[in-house]
Amino acid sequence: MSTLQQEISAYRAELLANTEATLRVESNTKELVELLKLAKSGVGFFTATGRVLRRVVIWVGPFLTVAGALWALAHGKWPSLD
Repeated sequence: MSTLQQEISAYRAELLANTEATLRVESNTKELVELLKLAKSGVGFFTATGRVLRRVVIWVGPFLTVAGALWALAHGKWPSLD
């Protein structure tokens, strides 16, 4: 076997090892990408939930405050100036 053939065989062996390593990295990276996508969708869910709750509080909050004040006044809980 000539030196050139030995070098080509060595390059092919290194290429095969590199290809296997690349495939392992790809499979590990694929799992990380899926995990990040799940995290992103989770963040989106909490963002949407926060927006809905904010709107509910903005619209319902004043009515609850007025209703609470009226209930307190109706049940003799007058504000004191002490």
